[in-house]
Amino acid sequence: MALFGLFFHVLAQDQSPSPSDSSIASPMPSATPDTSLEGVSDSGPGEQATATTDDSAYPNSFLEEQTLVDDSDISAESFDASYEETGLPGAVSLNTPDYVAIPTPMFEIGSSVVLGWSYSNDTLRPPAKVSICGRYPPDYAAFKGRAGICDWVVASNLTGGTRNYTWDTVTQGAPGYSFSADTGYTMYIYDGDFGVSNASPGAGRITPFAFTFSMYNSQYDNTNQGVPVGYNPSAASVNQISPWSLVVVLLLVCMS
Repeated sequence: MALFGLFFHVLAQDQSPSPSDSSIASPMPSATPDTSLEGVSDSGPGEQATATTDDSAYPNSFLEEQTLVDDSDISAESFDASYEETGLPGAVSLNTPDYVAIPTPMFEIGSSVVLGWSYSNDTLRPPAKVSICGRYPPDYAAFKGRAGICDWVVASNLTGGTRNYTWDTVTQGAPGYSFSADTGYTMYIYDGDFGVSNASPGAGRITPFAFTFSMYNSQYDNTNQGVPVGYNPSAASVNQISPWSLVVVLLLVCMS
């Protein structure tokens, strides 16, 4: 009987589950959360916690919004306080007439004068409104002792994109005064929001531009083709033949 009991004891040990048997339950995880990682997602029992630091964890709209904010910050920095202090002012260049080739142009009284200009590369804040005015020569008696800079307005508050203007010397002058043949006239082109007297409107803005010019009266009675100035062929009188001229012609015909 002792041998029979020993046989059943050995058989029972052979049928017991081994440590590698998959039916053995794994140990339960610790109830104390692991705080060594930050930004990990919640996980259930028996699941490994995963970090969520990659870009895929954020919605696309959020990433796009961040990109837009970064771009706006960069553009805003171009006009920060340091730019106001160290940035260069803009400048006007007169192209028509060519100010480089003709520093003191001459304009005919009674004509229409075309003015054309451009801005330097430092003009990062171009004017929203452009104004043009003129000043008579210093020795012009009617304006001696004047306090202002401009004696007449050529154009006021043109749109900022304007780069040329035609000045009519007949209608655009000082009210009640005419132009005379003289030197020492001055024309100003400036930012209408800052005025002609503001020599320092700020970084990136144009400073008032001024150029001197002369005005003259044309002394030519004929054009280059020999036709009198203002000649109208439709208004020219027609020479009429007198009756005595006809009598003389008939007598000559009869005597021949």
